[in-house]
Amino acid sequence: MTQAKGFWLSLLLVFCAMRLADALNAYVGLWVIPARLAQGALGAVLPLMSFGAFLAVPVGVLATVFSRQLCAYAAAGDAERARGLLRDALGATALVFLAAMAVATPCLPWLCGLLRVECSAAGYLAVAYGLTAAFAPLFLAALQALRRFGALASANLLAAPVRLAAMLLLLPGLGLSGYFLGQLASILTTIGVVCWALRGLLRGGAGRRGGAKAWRADLRPMARYAAKVALAAAVGAVPGLVCAFVVRVRLPDVESGAYYLLTRFSEIATYCGSTVSLVLFPFAVAARARGEDSAALRDGALAATLGGGLALAALFWFLLPWLFPLIPGYAAYVPFARLAAYLTLITACNVAAAAHFSHAQARDDFRYLLYYIPLSLGAAAALWAFGGGTLLRVLHLLLACALAQLAAVGAELLLTRKRNACHDQN
Repeated sequence: MTQAKGFWLSLLLVFCAMRLADALNAYVGLWVIPARLAQGALGAVLPLMSFGAFLAVPVGVLATVFSRQLCAYAAAGDAERARGLLRDALGATALVFLAAMAVATPCLPWLCGLLRVECSAAGYLAVAYGLTAAFAPLFLAALQALRRFGALASANLLAAPVRLAAMLLLLPGLGLSGYFLGQLASILTTIGVVCWALRGLLRGGAGRRGGAKAWRADLRPMARYAAKVALAAAVGAVPGLVCAFVVRVRLPDVESGAYYLLTRFSEIATYCGSTVSLVLFPFAVAARARGEDSAALRDGALAATLGGGLALAALFWFLLPWLFPLIPGYAAYVPFARLAAYLTLITACNVAAAAHFSHAQARDDFRYLLYYIPLSLGAAAALWAFGGGTLLRVLHLLLACALAQLAAVGAELLLTRKRNACHDQN
């Protein structure tokens, strides 16, 4: 089977399975949560999640670094190093998890007061969820590396109904805390399924002693790679964190609640992009290990991601003004219906750029940081300085930042092709 055929068949399998899970997740996010969570609490969801995700940046960096190295070992057929790396990665990530929880503890009382959240338990659960969500890709990376896409699809299919059941059970009595418990239940289900699928790799006999430590010979190049990933992750987390807090703190409850609902629709645009990146990453790592080019896969992934997002935005523009008045609990948000299409357009641009960044990281190519860092920090500064007033103003700023980033990606790709063409001629 050719590289391209294997990539697209794997992508189709994972995409279909994940979209079935997303149908249940969409029902939870668009109907169950708004109907059972008060307007004031609804607007606090995203900043709490953003705070947890920001603290989870070190966990996410570990997951990315170990993911790439696992893919490299799998491509080389080195099961012993893969087994040892996975075990040590799990231990290291658990320690980082505990350290992040310790850092969060003194910050949460202030944070809950700022976000007008009464129950501090929700803050702890939000941080725990953010860390666990960043922890999960480490498990999924092993399935990626081994190209066990069937098990990966099963994990998503089982996690979605668990999330639905948990939300229906916990939201009425626990409110915001119940929301984050439901999210945790979903992530833990995914991790449980992956551990079951990987039980042979985790238990394996031969790698328990000397072989398990063989991967540590690669620590120095992994550390260099980790430093670049950490820089990209830390800088990339800042705009989202600033945006979530600006919307919650500077806008009225109805607009912060509306922003949460709009993101539930706009995140549908990430479904294609996240699936593409999930499958593209191990193929790009394997192609680089063989000295092959994977630009064609990347270009197809970018086109599919951006095209799908734009089509979805157009659909939302016409559909949502008709749909919002029909959904219980949406009466206050009807005036914001078309803004979901606007935010979907913004999300599509960001996800397309993210697919390029993921491909570049898989190939250890971090030239994009030359424009990614100033654009990300500039976006955060613009949101902080000019993000007050109305939700529409915030979205205008987000669109300008997204288009600037996508234009920079396009310029990089054009320059790379021109450089390669000149090299081939010489």
